[in-house]
Amino acid sequence: MSSGFLDPLLRHWRLWLSVRTLLLLLSSTECSGGIVNTDKTVTAVLGLDVTLTCYYEAQDREKVTQVVWSKKVLNGQDIQIAILNTEFGAHIYPAYKDRVKEKAPLQSEDGTIILKNAVQADEGVYQCRVNTFPAGNFEGDIKLNVLVPPLPTLNPGPSLVEGEGQTLAASCTAEGNPVPSMTWETEVTGTNTTRTFTHSRSASVTSDFYVVPARSMNGKPLTCVVSHPGFQEEKKIIHVLRVKYLADVSIAGHEDWFVGKEEASLECLCDGNPAPVYKWSKVNVTLPKDVKFEGNRLIFGSPLSLEDAGVYICHAANDVNSRRARISIAISVSEPRKVDVVSISLVSVAVVTAILLVLLVIIVVLVNRHHKRKTKRLSEKIEELSTLSRQTSRRRLNSTTASTDTRMQLEESIRGGHHPDSLRDPSISSMMGEEADRRSYSTLTTVRETETQTELLSTVPDEEVKEESDEEQEEDLEEKVLEQSERDSSGVMENQPFIKQGMTHFYQENGTLRAKPSTNGIYINGRGHLV
Repeated sequence: MSSGFLDPLLRHWRLWLSVRTLLLLLSSTECSGGIVNTDKTVTAVLGLDVTLTCYYEAQDREKVTQVVWSKKVLNGQDIQIAILNTEFGAHIYPAYKDRVKEKAPLQSEDGTIILKNAVQADEGVYQCRVNTFPAGNFEGDIKLNVLVPPLPTLNPGPSLVEGEGQTLAASCTAEGNPVPSMTWETEVTGTNTTRTFTHSRSASVTSDFYVVPARSMNGKPLTCVVSHPGFQEEKKIIHVLRVKYLADVSIAGHEDWFVGKEEASLECLCDGNPAPVYKWSKVNVTLPKDVKFEGNRLIFGSPLSLEDAGVYICHAANDVNSRRARISIAISVSEPRKVDVVSISLVSVAVVTAILLVLLVIIVVLVNRHHKRKTKRLSEKIEELSTLSRQTSRRRLNSTTASTDTRMQLEESIRGGHHPDSLRDPSISSMMGEEADRRSYSTLTTVRETETQTELLSTVPDEEVKEESDEEQEEDLEEKVLEQSERDSSGVMENQPFIKQGMTHFYQENGTLRAKPSTNGIYINGRGHLV
């Protein structure tokens, strides 16, 4: 279809819209309209679609005829975007051709549009104007912000060499809208500096990370972390540190060399980044012709001889440095005796086991002998106490018989009518005899208790007799016997108060002791006669 045909049609359509709008404005003075619902602020991400919402809540007998979208600019002239008409459909202006589409073409109240592939130039204020009949026109504004997610980049610094001072390890840069934030994640100790630059529609940030190179940093990760509202999650860029260094050199594999040894070799040990290159030499002489080099090893192709002794030097070098180590090799005439580690281990275990068994037997014998000595000592104590108890019993029985004879003699002397003064001693002796009887009885009782305890102790098995309980029982028995012996030896002294008290109950008449009258006038003498 030619443009000449479209121009009259477009002019006719615009004229119709103008008349329709005029009629709506004239009628709006008499009717109250509804409400335009829009989002005050909308945020879009660069390169993604964004929805601009415009919904009209119509009143009774009110109808939406069309929705007009435009963008406000600084000079006051609006940029037309689209016209959504209920009868003629959607008309998109050339500036937004193929970038704007109607969301709900079948719903006249919903004038929402979708803006495709948002760019930074789309930022600004958009206006949604709703034409209704008969209420008139209603407007709503939307502010659109476009986020520009940054594309962070990491640039490694110069080569890191051990021993040098503070060096730039890496630099991380990110540009976006709004300005992104940046941090570092690493196990390495270092410092960082950050710089920010502002542009017309965005801002950039650059962060540099500095370290003092050391071999411990080699292979450690250094991560640049960038955060931005346009990211669903943080962006991370990982950089692995490479530190150049060369460690000290040492030589191994020269132990127990002798004439005739085969496959002898020396190994040069050195760590470095990059990997060092090794060279071998011998002091004052050249290396044997049959030796060969494999990496860091020097291998002798033929059996050793005395000429192979000497001082060998290993040279290790890389881009950083070069180092060397030397070793003096002595070759013995005969092969040294080899120590059988397994046999020595078995013999050691057997010897230790035998020593432990002997110690165990000695401990058992000593414990058994100690237990027997304790048991024998306890038996001797018990036998000694039993003998002492029996002797004490015999002495008490003999003293009882003597006291009985003494009482009989006193009674006969009383009947014979001796001098009244001579009656004091027999009476005292009689009363002492009775007290002696009581002491003898108590002593016998104590002796019987002692013998009973001794018999009970003798019936207890030796294995169950504890050392502490035996000593306590022995001490108790000894104390009882000693106390009873002391009481027997001091019997006369103890009976003096009792004799004086007893004489208060008697009086002397014609050389005879008679009981004083009392409520209980019965007295039984030593022989059991009633007086």
